[in-house]
Amino acid sequence: MARYWFLAVIPVLVLVLSPMIHYASAHENLNSGDESIGNYEVQVATDPEIPSADQPFKLSFRVLNYQSASNLLNSFDTKLSEVDHFRMGVRIYYNNELVQTIPVQDFKGGEWSTNYEFHESGNHVMYVDLYDVGPGGQPLSFVFNISVLNIFGPLFQYIISAGGMACFVLIGWVVIISRKKAKPKHSSV
Repeated sequence: MARYWFLAVIPVLVLVLSPMIHYASAHENLNSGDESIGNYEVQVATDPEIPSADQPFKLSFRVLNYQSASNLLNSFDTKLSEVDHFRMGVRIYYNNELVQTIPVQDFKGGEWSTNYEFHESGNHVMYVDLYDVGPGGQPLSFVFNISVLNIFGPLFQYIISAGGMACFVLIGWVVIISRKKAKPKHSSV
């Protein structure tokens, strides 16, 4: 009975380690970020997390408003809420050249998304202009970097999965070798 302990350990290892393989990713929230200016925060995210050149992806924006506390005792208790209505435009630069704009539009609610496609791999700088909220009604510009890769894709997930499988093979090999060395040798005399 004691020699079959590894048969109970292997399924437990598979159950414990399999979620890690499933959720492996290059970098959590690589192309999502937020920036605050004044009482406003703009959040940007891409889906998939790492867009590929010449492949459409979802580009999402969310606009939040900090509502200040009423007195000094509650000054650290600020509330963050989505705005009800906003006007936004986007300018996208690649190698310091303007490559595209998303025209200024009115949006109801605190978020919106659009399908977009980058044509070059590399770093794109996105200027998100939030209108009518700055001092004197001036726009506020939020700056985000969006990385676009051609060859990366799901390669990292495949590498992590292969590493996990290799770990199981190595553990199994060690267990089998240790069992063979632990067996008493019977010699017939």
